[in-house]
Amino acid sequence: MSRSSDMLRREAYNIYILQSAFFQRTVTMTDVLRSLSFLTIVSLCLGSSPTCNNNLVTGPDGVSDAAITASSTYRTCPVHMARINSDSAWCPNSRGDDHYLQVEFQYVTILKAILTRGRKIADQWVSSYKVSISLDGLIWRYLLNSTGGVQVFPGNVDRNTVVTNELKGTVVAKFIRVISVTGNGYRSMRLEVRGCPIACSRCHHWEARLGSTGDVLPVLVDIDASNQGMCGLKCFRQPECDSFLFDVTSARCMLFKGTVDGSHVTVNLDGVWYFLKTRM
Repeated sequence: MSRSSDMLRREAYNIYILQSAFFQRTVTMTDVLRSLSFLTIVSLCLGSSPTCNNNLVTGPDGVSDAAITASSTYRTCPVHMARINSDSAWCPNSRGDDHYLQVEFQYVTILKAILTRGRKIADQWVSSYKVSISLDGLIWRYLLNSTGGVQVFPGNVDRNTVVTNELKGTVVAKFIRVISVTGNGYRSMRLEVRGCPIACSRCHHWEARLGSTGDVLPVLVDIDASNQGMCGLKCFRQPECDSFLFDVTSARCMLFKGTVDGSHVTVNLDGVWYFLKTRM
């Protein structure tokens, strides 16, 4: 991994931890664990692009049609037509604003730019929009401007011109919503998002698991941690650590070995959520 890639990875991971901490103050651990998308905490490496400028909707790092959804859809222009080079576009089922197009990326992802177009076969487009992001698909936050207000991005003024908005700072998300603010006619849209996945096929991921009878693991380390992202990082840095448990109430972080060898205190995890190291 190049130096520039490593710096970007570290920056993205730091932002990811801060977002995890923010969401934890907003919802309970039980709420968080109900979201399958949030169960992947981090994978600690980039994909194949050190420039972080991949197409994330269509292309090698793109998503399936099922990963593109919307607030509503008109029957003749469904969401799979929202891809940037489509011969039509996605259209909501009514006029007005606050319609949105949503994409769930393959992995937790660094977002760098948003590209939009109008509907190819009609004078319908989104002239301005706001952006909301999420790690879990449940808890959302808007991208903000320099004064702390919701950022409104300039959109399209015709059917086919591609308008690109670069995102400032490091934006990390698993989900994105592009929400119409103003437009012409039905707020139809074609969309691309550029950036790069934090994940890759060779990287460790953490997935939540509900312990059952027989899940008895030896405690490698029992320490303090500020949030579950930091607890996961501590496990990553311990070569023998295969899983961890973070207690939100006490801010305790327990790191576990994968096998019982008799030299460590063990914990029975029956009925307890914990995080297990896996590979995608």
